[in-house]
Amino acid sequence: MSRIVATLVAVIAAAACAATPASAAEPGTWDGVPGVQHLRFQTGPIQVKPGQNSINNVIVPASQKPKEDGFIVRARPDLTYLDGTVPPVDVIHLHHGVWLNGSGASPASPVGNIQPIFFGGEEKTVFRIPRGYGYAYKKTDGWILNEMIHNNTPNATKVRLVWDLDFIPASSDLAQAVTPVIPFWMDVRRGWAYPVFDVAQHSGGADGQFTFPDEAVDDPYKGGPRQNEFSMPYDATIVAAVGHLHPGGLRDDIDVTRGDTTKLIFRSQAKYYDPAGPVSWDVSLTASKPTWRAAVKAGDTLSIHSTYDARQSSWYENMGIVLLFVAPHETTGPDPFASTVDPDGELTHGHLAENDHHGGKGVIYPDPRRAKATVKTTTVKIKDYQFRPGDLGLLYNKGAKLPVVARGHSLTFVNQDDTSYEWHSITTCRSPCNRQTGISYPLANGAFGTQFDSGQLGFGPVGASPAANRATWKTPTTLAQGTYTYFCRVHPFMRGAFRVR
Repeated sequence: MSRIVATLVAVIAAAACAATPASAAEPGTWDGVPGVQHLRFQTGPIQVKPGQNSINNVIVPASQKPKEDGFIVRARPDLTYLDGTVPPVDVIHLHHGVWLNGSGASPASPVGNIQPIFFGGEEKTVFRIPRGYGYAYKKTDGWILNEMIHNNTPNATKVRLVWDLDFIPASSDLAQAVTPVIPFWMDVRRGWAYPVFDVAQHSGGADGQFTFPDEAVDDPYKGGPRQNEFSMPYDATIVAAVGHLHPGGLRDDIDVTRGDTTKLIFRSQAKYYDPAGPVSWDVSLTASKPTWRAAVKAGDTLSIHSTYDARQSSWYENMGIVLLFVAPHETTGPDPFASTVDPDGELTHGHLAENDHHGGKGVIYPDPRRAKATVKTTTVKIKDYQFRPGDLGLLYNKGAKLPVVARGHSLTFVNQDDTSYEWHSITTCRSPCNRQTGISYPLANGAFGTQFDSGQLGFGPVGASPAANRATWKTPTTLAQGTYTYFCRVHPFMRGAFRVR
């Protein structure tokens, strides 16, 4: 999720909209209610460059939105190839998409006065507003789609972003029973252009978990405003909530504080289907139940806290976000300070087929610890998605050598691919780091005390992209003697090694 960069890319789009027959209604939801339209929209073809991880914006034309005023009550975003099939997440995936209303406003807007409508990440959580409420939409609203499509391969391709909406036309009798809600953006880094934080392996508490910002070693806000907090400007009832996390994420918590008392009112819990546990995108998050409500008062402080697993790996560029849907000046929900508000939600979907390839099976590269031929060097060049010298794939070649650096000295890495979008990292992984690539392999789990990460070597909008805005990086001079294996966490099939002696 990021700040809208200056240049907005207009995308020619097509939309397919159709109302479908209703089925039996589920209590507390709009599911099966007669009069609710089920609409589908899609962008035109989006060109995905080789290996890209950049953030872009598209202006959403009228053809990609409902044709009349009304209420949006459900949203499900996705990404597909042009033939409609969904790519495997370890090949192409929607790192994030945020649909923004440039004509709207929210007291808790993440940037300026632009109103977030809904978002999607690799976990593909479905947004659902409970029966009786809806997000008020006008056909004159100006929508912007902020997207980050991640290409794990060196091959160009084309995709579409797709989103399904459940919609109630304002002209219908059903709309008379809808109370408008406003989206409130809660973020542990609210206001940052690229709102991320790192979690080091073995950090946090004795339970192997790290909660941000609570367990940060230094004040992450540098004595300034606490970006994870927001003061309510008026009495209101929160009617829905849904969270976003990255791999390794366990939960997003929303607390409300009144005076000296704090209550937990919502928890977006991650459920991992990956046998390896909380280490991949094979995950679903809980959203609030249809009957969940929480009444808050003007002056109450809402806060978000995000917890990650720190046992199995380090995690870089993490996010912790929850979108709340709030009915202003309505006080019909239970007051969490007077009665119990159940914070537990429910999963919006189960395991997705595009997350099937976990990796970690079968050796695909030589073991660099057994490499006998070495060459003394000071520089490793990253070119054509290989580390030269030291790429594990090159070790199959006769005469290939492993780079060696003297203890107490650094090895310099230089990205010589297109640094405007082909960004690479040098991130330690557990030796020999030579198994099959998947969504949970390799991991940033180098030997304790010797972990390092270069950031994403490349250039992008300052503060509004994952790029480190440099093309070079040096290894620490404190590395002990031994063979070190690493990978690119943007393109995890890229593996390399070097030796210190």
